[in-house]
Amino acid sequence: MSKIKYFLTTFVRGILAGIAIAIGGFLYIKARDVSGLTIVPAFLFPIGLILICNFNFFLYTGKICYLADKLIAKEKRYILELGLGLIGNYLGALFMGLILSAVFKVPDVVYEMVKIKTSYSWWQLLILAIFCGMLIYFAVEAFSKVENNFGKYVILIMCIAGFIICGFEHCIADMFYFSLARDFNFMTFVDILIIIIGNSIGGLFIPCIKRLSNA
Repeated sequence: MSKIKYFLTTFVRGILAGIAIAIGGFLYIKARDVSGLTIVPAFLFPIGLILICNFNFFLYTGKICYLADKLIAKEKRYILELGLGLIGNYLGALFMGLILSAVFKVPDVVYEMVKIKTSYSWWQLLILAIFCGMLIYFAVEAFSKVENNFGKYVILIMCIAGFIICGFEHCIADMFYFSLARDFNFMTFVDILIIIIGNSIGGLFIPCIKRLSNA
């Protein structure tokens, strides 16, 4: 496979991952709007990551966890893959948000969620994003390493539903929520950037600690 085709494939897989996260996010929103609950609908959101893991889509928050390993293996092109995948994730989430907001009446819960997210200071967003990144690492690592099929799905679902219940911030999901609410301005861009940084720190934290402890 040529380099151009390889990177184009990564970009397309990134778009598909953004769409998958948006599907999970919209299921969560609709279930929360209808039921008035938060905890039960949170267990619908993981369908996004289940689709991504099974169909090998490129989700930035899952792939960033392996950056240190890739750099040690001198696979520097992985940095470009991450950038292309992230852009693809954003475009997929943005596309779904705009399309769904044009088709459906956006539930009030979406605007409430966006209002809460934009009310946080930068350091609060960063901390919430770091914890989310850590849970994403546990989810994707368990799906990759746990041999028992039932066990790997239980861990994945609990980790993803857990960050929703706790109110931790996921950059791709938030891209979808902001686009669904059509809340586009400089501050939401900054918020997303902070969340990306936090997710990256959280995703790298555990694998880096493991590598240092084994050094």
